[in-house]
Amino acid sequence: MARAELVHHSSPHCYPGAVEQFGRSRARTAEQAIPIISFLFWINRKKESSLLLTLSSSEESSFAQIRLPEAPIFFFLPPMEFAGAQVSAATGAMESVVGKLAALLPDENEDSSGDLESLKAELEAVHALLKNTSGADDPDERARRWMKEVRELSYDVDDGLDDLMLPAGDGSGSRPDGLAGKIKIWLRETTALRRTGEEIVAGINISKAIVEVEDPRDCYLYREMPELVVGVDGPSAELVKMLGMGGGGEDASVQQQQLKVVSVVGCGGLGKTTLARHVYRTFGEQFSCRSFVSLSRKPDVVEILRNIISQLGYDQTIPGDVQPLIDCISSFLQDKRYFIIVDDVWDVQTWDIIKCAFPRSTHGSRILTTTRIHEVAKSCCASYGGRVYELSPLSIVDSERLLLKKVFHSDEQCPSHLKRVSDMILQKCGGLPLAIIAVSELLAANTHEHQWEKAHNSIRHGLGTNPAVERIMRILLLGYSDLTPCLKSCLLYLSIFPEGYAIKKEHLVLRWIAEGFIHEEHGYTLYESGERCFNELINRNLIQPGEINEFGEVETCRVHGIILDFIVSISKKVDFVTSLGVPGLNPEPENKVRRLSLQEGSDIPKDLILCNVRSLTVVGNRVKMPSLLDFRHLHILDFEGSSELEDHHLADIGNLFHLKYLRLKYSRITKLPEQISELRYLESLDICGNITTIEIPSAINQLKRLTRLVVSDDTILPDEIGGIKALQVFEGINVNMQSTNFVRQLGQLSNLKKLSISFINYYAGDNWKENQEEMVSAICRLGKANLHILHIKINEGADEIFEESWCPAPDSLRELFIEVGIVSRVPRWIGSLVNLQKLVILMWDVGQEDVLILGGLPVLQHLCLTALTVGSKDERLKIDRIHGFPSLSHFKIGGEECALGLNFEAGSIPKLQKLELEFDAEETLSLTNGNFNFGIEHLSCLTSTSVRCTYDESIPPTLEAAMERAINAHPNHPMLVWIK
Repeated sequence: MARAELVHHSSPHCYPGAVEQFGRSRARTAEQAIPIISFLFWINRKKESSLLLTLSSSEESSFAQIRLPEAPIFFFLPPMEFAGAQVSAATGAMESVVGKLAALLPDENEDSSGDLESLKAELEAVHALLKNTSGADDPDERARRWMKEVRELSYDVDDGLDDLMLPAGDGSGSRPDGLAGKIKIWLRETTALRRTGEEIVAGINISKAIVEVEDPRDCYLYREMPELVVGVDGPSAELVKMLGMGGGGEDASVQQQQLKVVSVVGCGGLGKTTLARHVYRTFGEQFSCRSFVSLSRKPDVVEILRNIISQLGYDQTIPGDVQPLIDCISSFLQDKRYFIIVDDVWDVQTWDIIKCAFPRSTHGSRILTTTRIHEVAKSCCASYGGRVYELSPLSIVDSERLLLKKVFHSDEQCPSHLKRVSDMILQKCGGLPLAIIAVSELLAANTHEHQWEKAHNSIRHGLGTNPAVERIMRILLLGYSDLTPCLKSCLLYLSIFPEGYAIKKEHLVLRWIAEGFIHEEHGYTLYESGERCFNELINRNLIQPGEINEFGEVETCRVHGIILDFIVSISKKVDFVTSLGVPGLNPEPENKVRRLSLQEGSDIPKDLILCNVRSLTVVGNRVKMPSLLDFRHLHILDFEGSSELEDHHLADIGNLFHLKYLRLKYSRITKLPEQISELRYLESLDICGNITTIEIPSAINQLKRLTRLVVSDDTILPDEIGGIKALQVFEGINVNMQSTNFVRQLGQLSNLKKLSISFINYYAGDNWKENQEEMVSAICRLGKANLHILHIKINEGADEIFEESWCPAPDSLRELFIEVGIVSRVPRWIGSLVNLQKLVILMWDVGQEDVLILGGLPVLQHLCLTALTVGSKDERLKIDRIHGFPSLSHFKIGGEECALGLNFEAGSIPKLQKLELEFDAEETLSLTNGNFNFGIEHLSCLTSTSVRCTYDESIPPTLEAAMERAINAHPNHPMLVWIK
């Protein structure tokens, strides 16, 4: 195989990756390498460098035919990867392109010229103009067209540069003369776009201030027709209870005289402002001073404070600066009972200024804030020991009442011939008052079914097509505009998935990374940065949390139907995602497809060009599978639950040279093709829930960049697994399905950070005992390296496995999940896991010795103990200060059938904040002789307690009374949640 080495005469160092084997570029022969070498000679023809080629005897004759230019240099284009985000909805692949061009130039400090340098300079200028223009509030049609052209060019250049890594002779790789011509064309196009962009930027007001529309929030309805307000009675009563002001007038209790703050949080259009106004009008007269102010995304704090003081009845000269205004308001309110509502708070910084104006008096004053953002809501309450009220969507009953009141001005039932389409409309609106009102305005007392059908269709992927529906767009656009470019890209990406789809966080974050959306942040891995983006979208109520794991972490999410329509609409405008199979949504033939989503029952139009597609997602069945030969620039291939996927559909997978992420869910694949070895850039391979037994070939050993491999229980893995040295995540291994040699080699994966295995006896062969011993040995070996997370599933014989010699103990573990298998006692070696932070374990019963072992773990923060029995009739399980638990903050104990005989003693678990108890009421009643006192009052840092109790009819009065007494006796008054 040919080998090349670059030597720069003018520089003592070589470009990183200059010494390369042609095998990395798939140039397996000298003939295949010639076009690449020739082009790279051309790029660097002005440099003073030389080329060293090490050739086999069979290759010498081929390379002898190359006509090399004078002063030759070979500058091999290595796989170009850059940390952090490279692609966004706003700027396309511009950042990626600029980075790749910079990598092509060996030394940017040299005084050099040429088309490549000029192209890079022009692209950098256009990139800056594009970022500025995309920040404009409302760019005109010319600016929007220009931005689209720039994004398209960036993708085309990025694809062209990627083609350098394709093998010559496959019809897709760029020959040197052709690519040189392309560079000239790109330079000409970029220069023209730069000039146009300069004209556009000069004519655009790039002011970031938002010009507020006529109070676009949902309160417009309340001001016009307060009699139509529906569904506020329950939330209003809850708020009044939390604020402690339902009795009217002055309250004699000391607690009621303290300043109280409550923050209402919910997504845009949910009715936060309407609810706040209702409470303000109903109870505001109890207070001697009151004020209601609404903020904007970029508020004028001086104007807000002046507004507050003018409503309070201040009759003297009003100052004009922030600090004098704060002092003035604070002084004026010092001896008064006041009620302040600050509506639509967007950021903590603004609140931190405004709150300084409100004195902490003891006259029974109240403050109510509303916001879309959870972190802002918490911040509003933090300084005052206040509480957050999370506003829920309207119930189906209240949703129907609101629709009928608005359309027919009555509480009568919906006409029978309209009931079906009425239910469809309400399901689509999902309890969002703003959406219900907007649709009802389209109906206007119309009783024709086809008009109601038309109204339903108007809110499907066509927002902004009429004034009523456009109100929804304006509300949601406020929240969207407040996002960073990275978050905008991540949010728009969700338009790939169908409505109501449960999106798994892990898969979504990995796809964001493969797309190049995620910025690298100091102190975080790319995956952790992606998780932060996911959590921020939940924080802003733009996505809804779905499944929650044992430790309160969100595992899946969904997108509200109205928000999904909004992001589909935006995504379509900027040509970000193309979806097929969605009613009423058709691709524009003139648009280039970059991200393609094929949904249930879809078919690809013949005129749709697929060669530019970067990600392909197939969701559901009855989808005509396209040929993979059409997708030579594909980075992501995700079959989300397609049971029609069979072996022949992957026959050409070796042509997807740029593929980074491959997922096959619920397929009928029986064996991955040997061509899988050609996917040199593949980082994540996920084969989950396969319908048939699937075999993975030994060729997977050649995937040197593979960091994540997820398989199903019935996957047969190759013996030579130890060669995938980059592997960090390996999940789904059924130990009893594999050879003993495979299990031994598993211990060689020293970079492994997460391992998920199962012992399922149904699959056990003659070597099951040897596999079991080798698996324990491999875990212990990995546990002395980098293994941080271990999940183990055992259908039977758990005690036997954990009684094996776990020596040396895998003390690098931070998370240990023992699932399905039940153990009789906590294995002693667990007490040696000094780095363990999370533990999930299933037990028959929990005794004092188990607590002693677990309590000694110095950094354990989350503990989930599922058991049939805790304690005994003779003696309750006691946890006191001698048991340790120095770092435990979250403790879940019990089970659906558990008899819970537990007692926390004074000084126990000093840092515990969240306690979850689960038990059977009758079993616990029998075990404790009717005494449901668990000693909760002794947990000094407790903030919340949840009780999941199995009972026949109602909560036993003795249990309810005992829990209420414990909560009331606790100085923190922690939140108590009953879960049926």
